[in-house]
Amino acid sequence: MLLKRKNIIFICAFFTQLNLFSQTDEVKYLKQNGLSKINFISKKDTVCFLTTNIEKKIAKPTILFLQGSLPKPVIFHDSTGASVTAFPFEIEPYLKKFNFIIIPRYGIPLTGSYEKDINGFRNKDGEVPSNYIKNDNLEYRTFQAKTVIDFLYKQKWVQKDSIFVIGHSEGYRVAAKLSENNKKIAKLVCMSANPFNRIAEYVLKSRIETLFTPSDSLLQKEIEKDIDSFKNIGTIKKYKNDPEKYNSLSYNSVLSYESLLKFPNPILVTYGTEDLGALNNDLLPFLLREKNLTMFVYPDLDHNYVKKQFDKDGNELEGNYCWDTVFNDVQNWLVKNSVKK
Repeated sequence: MLLKRKNIIFICAFFTQLNLFSQTDEVKYLKQNGLSKINFISKKDTVCFLTTNIEKKIAKPTILFLQGSLPKPVIFHDSTGASVTAFPFEIEPYLKKFNFIIIPRYGIPLTGSYEKDINGFRNKDGEVPSNYIKNDNLEYRTFQAKTVIDFLYKQKWVQKDSIFVIGHSEGYRVAAKLSENNKKIAKLVCMSANPFNRIAEYVLKSRIETLFTPSDSLLQKEIEKDIDSFKNIGTIKKYKNDPEKYNSLSYNSVLSYESLLKFPNPILVTYGTEDLGALNNDLLPFLLREKNLTMFVYPDLDHNYVKKQFDKDGNELEGNYCWDTVFNDVQNWLVKNSVKK
């Protein structure tokens, strides 16, 4: 089955050496997608990222793309040998303009089979790797991204005044946290997530559901329960030995818009109006009234910028994939008024 990029959306992952794929396979698929792998040792860990950069002597604006959740490989291949990357938009038209960077997820192989791993990688025992679970939290993902930004800032092939960060879905939350007082990031793009936290998403969705429910008392109790769960989070360090709970609380104990308040440079927020969990972004102009904020809102598009299509009888057809249109708007905003110092 040949891969279609529109089927590869909302992908995240990390490099680790597992026996599923040989080093030769990894090199093959990296080369096939025009990527290079860079490993470097930080004070806390060994960090890996992939880059499209092949012209080391040319400094270019650089985009770090932060994917959403789930334990998926960065590169998917199918039985024909074709492969695609975790970027949900086409990067080829922009390679002369930007370097593109993506950080694989810890504990997940760099490459994976589209047929087997599209819904998330499992090891030979059918389990999600424990190393992934241990590090699947806001703290570690932010650490990875900050380490990469600090590394990029020192490279001659990176235009230092044009380092851009784009975060989609869970990556929105990572990008927001990363941006706090971070002057190395020239512009920040947050896409398709709630500007508060995941619990706020649940509350919003339940509240919308109450509008279409004759008796909404049960839903109101769910809303109150969710709000109480947020108010009672407290210190999350005590859950360090319970990775799954710690991971969830790491995202719910903070509010992303408060991080955005601490970012000194321009912010772009994008979302589709069919993405119910992201609709609270409508409040950002009120919450960030003093910030340099731009909003791109896409009517009829969902979480992954897909527009539903129907035939004349009302039967749903394959959706219209609009990620490339959205990214073109984003990159135009990134380069607007960006002048090399």
